[in-house]
Amino acid sequence: MATSTGTAEESDLIHRLKNYICIICGFCELLIAESAEDDPRREDLAEIHKAAQAAMAMMPDVADRMR
Repeated sequence: MATSTGTAEESDLIHRLKNYICIICGFCELLIAESAEDDPRREDLAEIHKAAQAAMAMMPDVADRMR
């Protein structure tokens, strides 16, 4: 079933991708909050979090291109 804003399958795909990205962000935030300031993994977690946020910011453009 096609709509003016894309198919239901496309909308579902975007929704699921955003959910997965939110899970990545949330776990990074949790691990950062629970880690010690001198934990060497903090920098890596911050980089993963930054990349996930960038991916989330791209989602509207991805949705537009799918239409």
